[in-house]
Amino acid sequence: MILSTLRTLFHTKLAALYSEREVDAIFFAYIYDKYGIRKYEYFLNAQKHEGTKARRHEGTKGEWEKDLEELSNGCPLQYVLGKTVFYGLTLEVNPAVLIPRPETEELVEVVCSKFKVQSSKFNVQSSILPIRVLDVGTGSGAIAIALAKNIKNAEVWATDISELALENAQKNASTNNVTIQFLHHDILKDDITMLPSNLDVIVSNPPYIPCGEQINLHKNVVQYEPHEALFVPDKNPLVFYDAITNVAIKNLRKGGILFFETHEKFHLELSVMFATKGFKEIKLWNDLNGNPRFASGKKL
Repeated sequence: MILSTLRTLFHTKLAALYSEREVDAIFFAYIYDKYGIRKYEYFLNAQKHEGTKARRHEGTKGEWEKDLEELSNGCPLQYVLGKTVFYGLTLEVNPAVLIPRPETEELVEVVCSKFKVQSSKFNVQSSILPIRVLDVGTGSGAIAIALAKNIKNAEVWATDISELALENAQKNASTNNVTIQFLHHDILKDDITMLPSNLDVIVSNPPYIPCGEQINLHKNVVQYEPHEALFVPDKNPLVFYDAITNVAIKNLRKGGILFFETHEKFHLELSVMFATKGFKEIKLWNDLNGNPRFASGKKL
């Protein structure tokens, strides 16, 4: 089958789930991953997608049929391909871990930029002392790996309640050539003394979607991504933030910073929690789409 026909099939099979623009995004990401054909190559001329390169990479009919069937059932493209790209890094993903979102890349960028600035101001100290980082609820390891890769002299720990997620994260750390100490830990129940202390940074993108909002989410999120990484009780939506902030009180060094990704509905509530627990220099900021998304506070 030539790729133009495959594109038509993608639109036919996925029309009920996605807009035309979204289907095209899925299709072009798929053919690049599977066949090595970029979007501009597809459109370069009318016959390009029928040429030798396409035939060489097209694969078997059974492969794309199976993949398209999974996509039409709502399975996210990242799970079909078994990987995603986050902050320039290729990560393995599967239904045991949440698919890292572009918004979380923005959180990583803020943390990286902050400590690059510190390195320039305090060059002598930063060249000697490591920057100690804890990522709570690491999932695929996306945040921890990106920070370990981009912050000079970083010592990184990462926790998760899921052993399957930790296995996935460890593979990703190895693939991306970073050393991270992974800990199997339930932030709501387990003793926090097993966590590292004297930390410079605690960062987390914890579960924050109230269970009652499941009805508003896309099928591919609710049916395929791990609920324990997404949802919180309607009556206590800040349960993870409260627990992680309590860890930060004890385990951050003086001047250490706690960074969160959060739900837009609870942005201000989170800032009140920071203030109530004694954090200073509290900052709230939006993502690139203009939605309230991130918060940070400093332990003084």
